Amino acid sequence: MAEKDPALCRARARTVVLTERHDDGHRPLSDRCQDAFADSAAIRSIAHFGNGIIDFAVRPENARPLPNTTLVTEDPLESEGAMGRQLIRSFQDLDAELNRFQTGDLMRMVVQTRSCGLYCGRVRARQHLVGVTLDSDVPALDEAMNRLVTRLRTEVYNLPDENPGGAEGASRAELDTVQKLTFEGGLRHDPARVGQLRGIWHRFVNPTDLQYASYFQHWTLTCAGDAFEDPGLSPRFLDMTASARRALYRDLAGRLRGTVARLQDVLRPITRDPIDRLVLDVQEGAVYLHRLPTGLDDLVIGVTMDQFLVGRAEQRLRELVSEIPAPPRP
Repeated sequence: MAEKDPALCRARARTVVLTERHDDGHRPLSDRCQDAFADSAAIRSIAHFGNGIIDFAVRPENARPLPNTTLVTEDPLESEGAMGRQLIRSFQDLDAELNRFQTGDLMRMVVQTRSCGLYCGRVRARQHLVGVTLDSDVPALDEAMNRLVTRLRTEVYNLPDENPGGAEGASRAELDTVQKLTFEGGLRHDPARVGQLRGIWHRFVNPTDLQYASYFQHWTLTCAGDAFEDPGLSPRFLDMTASARRALYRDLAGRLRGTVARLQDVLRPITRDPIDRLVLDVQEGAVYLHRLPTGLDDLVIGVTMDQFLVGRAEQRLRELVSEIPAPPRP
């Protein structure tokens, strides 16, 4: 028998599994969830759901109840699962919404504030994991949960790795300027600012990783640009035209306004901080929402259609966001 990894043994010893089931059917799953605590100190808890019903939760021993919560019941398992159930409902609604884009199922959702965050991952149909962190290092939770979802898929269910979060080690590549950028500016009264934004979009939007980005002030479109018309992307538009996809992404932005409001309510047990980052990772790429420091309703939405480059495209989007100048004061 192979010798057990001491780090994993210590991680399991520091955690408890809350469950109502007395069989061993979930043991291969809960063991690996306990192991995940060795991956990141940021993890507060992990809960496993089947058909939206909590099966078990793993948390550190003597973990304190979630702060600001009104969801605590006499059943510790139900208390752990209350927030996760709400998150999964939003996840399923977004999955249905994103099906219109013909880019596959929603696999991963990350909700981040400056102080904490949530993760929801699809292991397989109707089976989800929810991770919670009360730490500002939400990327650490994200990375640990991505590895956990992959372990469950490949080791327990013998399913392929879907690369949630993108392929590990996908390096940043220097890109040529997009051959054809479709750009729309909504500030007709300020052509100088539109020209400035167009220049930023030309440097970062490209046919390889970050193929679309749109900028909103107070949830009103300021500008949008994409590389959909670039010849290198033509195989991606055999079943949907570039103009149709462009219209869908613009429509999605309006729908995400309600989604962010609902997710803000889901987060209420652990924080009142606004959502700064939302990631919707589908089988063929991802949609990102990043809030700008200029205001609660100022944000950028980015899109990649390459699953292997999901992480790299988000880094590209961060760089784009960092160059957007603050809007002039009225």
